Amino acid sequence: MKYELYDVMRYFHNVKNKKGELNPILGEDELALTSCLSYLLEDTNFVIKAYSGTGKTVIMDAIFGLLPDEFYHTMEHLSETAVWYDAEKINRARFVAIPEAQKLPEPVMEVVKTWGDGRAAFRKRTDVTIGETVETRLNAKYVFMCVAVENTKGSSYFDAELERRCMIMHTNPTVKQTERVIKHKLMDAAVPKSQLTSMTEEEIEGLRKHMVEAITNRDDDDALQIKNPCAPFLFNAIPSAFPVSRSKVQYLLRLINAVARFYPDEILRVDKDGIQYGLVTPKHNWLGLRIYLNSFVSECLHMPSHGTDILKLFPDTRIDRFGFADGDTVRMSANDLKKEAKAVGLPFTKIEPILSALVMTGFLEMDEDKGKRLYYKSPLIAEPVAKINWSDLIEETKKFVAKNWHTSASEYIDRFCSDIEIVDPLTGDNFKLGSRAKRATEVERDIPEPFKSIKDSKIKDIESFILTAEGDYNEEEIKAVKSYYKKG
Repeated sequence: MKYELYDVMRYFHNVKNKKGELNPILGEDELALTSCLSYLLEDTNFVIKAYSGTGKTVIMDAIFGLLPDEFYHTMEHLSETAVWYDAEKINRARFVAIPEAQKLPEPVMEVVKTWGDGRAAFRKRTDVTIGETVETRLNAKYVFMCVAVENTKGSSYFDAELERRCMIMHTNPTVKQTERVIKHKLMDAAVPKSQLTSMTEEEIEGLRKHMVEAITNRDDDDALQIKNPCAPFLFNAIPSAFPVSRSKVQYLLRLINAVARFYPDEILRVDKDGIQYGLVTPKHNWLGLRIYLNSFVSECLHMPSHGTDILKLFPDTRIDRFGFADGDTVRMSANDLKKEAKAVGLPFTKIEPILSALVMTGFLEMDEDKGKRLYYKSPLIAEPVAKINWSDLIEETKKFVAKNWHTSASEYIDRFCSDIEIVDPLTGDNFKLGSRAKRATEVERDIPEPFKSIKDSKIKDIESFILTAEGDYNEEEIKAVKSYYKKG
C-alpha cells in the first residue's frame, strides 16, 4: 500500500491510548503532522508549549506510538543524578521524549541544552567501589518536549535558553476545540466504537512500518544531502518584518525535507562532484506549506504564545490621511479583553504578559487614559497572507534545475513538474496543482454545496454531521446543510 500524509492524519484521528482505548486527536491537524514529520524524519528538537489539559502529551504519545519501544526513551520525574544512571538506555534510544519539561531539575535541563547544541554531555564521579574517577557520557539526542506555559519555572529559563534550539508550536485552547473533544466523547458513549474508527489496525500497522522504514532510510542515507530547487521561489511566503525569520526559515525548509523523506521514491538522486544529492519537488513544497505555513508565519513575526487568539479579539484599526489611527479606533483595556476572551472560551487568567509581548513586537499599540492602559491593533501591521503563484514557481523551478542540475534536469522536469497530483494531507481531497493555485490552501476542488470539505459531504445524516463535521459552519450554513439532507 502506498501511504500518503493524509494517512498519518487519519492515524491521529484513530489513535488509541496505552490502555487500548480510542483517544483521537481532533482539531490539531497541523500541529500533529508538523511535529510528527519534523521530529521523526528530520532530526529537529521539537517543543509543544501549551496550557495544561489541552492535549499536548496526547499528541506526544501518539507520535511515539508509531515507533517500536526500543526506538525511544522517556525522561520524566528524574532526580539530578537519575538521568546519568539511565545513560545506557538513553544512548541506545534513537529518540527521547520529555512529557513535562518544566518539572525536570535544572541540572537535567542543562543536559538537554547541551544536546540542543549537538554535543554529548559528560559527568565525572568517584566510584567508591573501585576508588577511581569514572566518566559517564550521554550521547547527543534530539528531544521532543512538552511544557506547560502557565508554569513559572518552565517559562523562566526554558524560553531564553532553548527557543533558538527548538521548533516550537502550541495547542488550540479555543471553545471550538473543546466542543470537538466533547462531541467525540458524547458519540463514544452513544455508539459502538467501530462506528467511530475510520482506519483499520492493519492500516495503522502498515503506517508504522512505513515510518520506521523512512527513519531507517534517513539514517542509512546520512550522507545524502537534500536540496530544494524550489526554495529560492518561496520568498513571498516568508515575512521579513522581524529578524527572527532568519533563523525560523530553517524549520520551514526542514519540514519540506521531512515531507520528501516520507515519499522516498519521489526524491531524485543525483551524483554531482562525487557527492550524493537528493532533490525535493514542487509537490513536497506545497505539502510543507499546507501543513506548517500558518504556524511558521506566526513564529517569524515573533508572535507570543496564543497572540493570534488575542489579536482576533480586536477590530481592525483604520488609519487617517496622516497615517495615524483614526478617532473611531476601538481601544480595549486588559479587563475588557479578559471578558472578550472568556466569551469565546479562551482560558486566559493572566493576559497582561501576552499584551506586553504583542506591544513589544508591534502587533498592538498602547495608550494611557487617566492611568489606564488601553490597547488597539497596530494599523501598520496586517495579518500576513503568503501568496505564491504555484504555476510561476513550477516554471521558475524548471529553469533553475536546467541551469544548476542540468544532468538530471530532464528527468526531474518530466517526473515532477507536470500533472502534479496531490492528496491534501488535512482533508484527503485529490487534486492537481495547477495555475489556479495561488496559495497553499487554494486548490481546485469539486465540493458540493453547502459543504466545506469532501469529507463533510460524505457524512450520511444531519445528526452525524453535527457531531463529526470538520469544517466551521455558522447558523445559516447549518440550516443549508439540514435542507440538503431533507432533499435527500
